[in-house]
Amino acid sequence: MAAMTLRASLLRMALGLGLAVLALILLVEGLVLIGASEVTNDYVRNFMRGTVDLLVRDLAPLDPPARRERVRELDAQFDYPVRLVRTDLTPLSAEQRRRLGRGEVLVTGFNRRIYAALPGEPDQLLLLGPLDSKRAGELPKELAAQLGVAVVIALAVALIAWWQLRPLWRDLRGLQRAAERLSAGRLDTELPPLKSRLFAPVAAATRAMLERLAAAMATQRELTGAVSHELRTPLARLRFAVDALVDEDDRERREQAVMACERDIDELDELIDASLTLARLDMGALQPNVVQGDLGDMLAREAASLAPLLDGKALDTDLRLPAALPFDERLLPYAVRNGLRNAARYAKARILLSAWVEAGQLWLAIDDDGEGVPPSLREAAFEPFKRLERKGRGTRGFGLGLAIVRHVAHAHGGHARLGEAPRLGGARLLLHWSAQG
Repeated sequence: MAAMTLRASLLRMALGLGLAVLALILLVEGLVLIGASEVTNDYVRNFMRGTVDLLVRDLAPLDPPARRERVRELDAQFDYPVRLVRTDLTPLSAEQRRRLGRGEVLVTGFNRRIYAALPGEPDQLLLLGPLDSKRAGELPKELAAQLGVAVVIALAVALIAWWQLRPLWRDLRGLQRAAERLSAGRLDTELPPLKSRLFAPVAAATRAMLERLAAAMATQRELTGAVSHELRTPLARLRFAVDALVDEDDRERREQAVMACERDIDELDELIDASLTLARLDMGALQPNVVQGDLGDMLAREAASLAPLLDGKALDTDLRLPAALPFDERLLPYAVRNGLRNAARYAKARILLSAWVEAGQLWLAIDDDGEGVPPSLREAAFEPFKRLERKGRGTRGFGLGLAIVRHVAHAHGGHARLGEAPRLGGARLLLHWSAQG
């Protein structure tokens, strides 16, 4: 049904183009005829002048009955009608009648009717024509030929349009079938190879969309599985602590169980917050809005608010920034908070937050004095739920912090990477993007 609809649309398009060409040809011919009408009338008048004069001289001496008989004979001999008409029954204007009275030959109408006055007969005129045919209602030969040529050209254009549009129709039909399979949930559908370039951008954009959708769904499945796995540990501890609270009579142990429940609840809250943030960044729900602002003030505020939450580690800042720089005031704090918390997990005693502008780039670094990250593991650290084994530290956190940091850096048109802290000797988390905005 859909294929027939597309084929009918293609046929209508080809026929419509042919009819448009036909209308254009007729319009041009009509304009040419209007423009050349006066020239043609002059040509016919000069061409027929001798014939009209001969006929007038032949008919003038005759009495009315003989004149009518002679006109019937002439009408039978000529290829066009020859008649006598009453002056008051002709569609001539007063000016045209005055011209006839002065002895002029008058040519009128599309089919060229020729009027001439008869000497001594003011109420009667000699009419020759229409010149193209003696049969009423028949099209002039020139007009019929022009119409025939116009129709042939229109049909040729329609056939050429059909021939040229058929590859487009096949491509469109293939894209339609692919869209129907995609709408049915078959996301593994491959787009058909296209025979024309017209729909190539559509196919390229659709392929890119499908790749992004597949990647997003894979990330969503991975995130769902990982979150489900991570939820089991705190939930199991909560269940154990709640069971212990029911049967525990010792006040001190009850308080310890309550504190354990609170830690597990905080851990669940942190996991849910980080997971939702990463999912929103990955799905594009948090669109960047990079504008000029006071980045130094924002970093100072974030450092001050997070200082009490960094497990007692000292947090220093070195902010050498101009007054206005491009950044997203909503997204960048996610990167700063997760970067500082990640540094606090592995730092021994000190954390340094620094920022500066160099070579047209805005640089933001978070250093710690911990054991650092081996070069072979630095890229893997940005994968969601990838937790690295560090010497003497085991695994801590959920492995989402650095993934969030990289998403935020990409949203600013920049990048994030791990390196070695030059002054503190531990790990350095480095973000950079254009300082031009």
